[in-house]
Amino acid sequence: MLIINSALKKDYIIALLDHQTLDGATFTYVKTDAMKLYFEVTGTDMPSAVKIAKTAIKKSELGSALFFLVDYEKSL
Repeated sequence: MLIINSALKKDYIIALLDHQTLDGATFTYVKTDAMKLYFEVTGTDMPSAVKIAKTAIKKSELGSALFFLVDYEKSL
């Protein structure tokens, strides 16, 4: 599960990634929990998905002004 932490513009990030396929990774919005946005990712491994999501957000119209963190749940 991919996790994006952002205090602002959560709806913008969801609209940017939900049901989008970027560089072979398909992102599907799951839920919001406080500042965390959860996405299921198919088509790639999680470390690659983190890079793809970060790049997509940074290249977006508001990306340079947003403070956000992208990570994933690591299984034990």
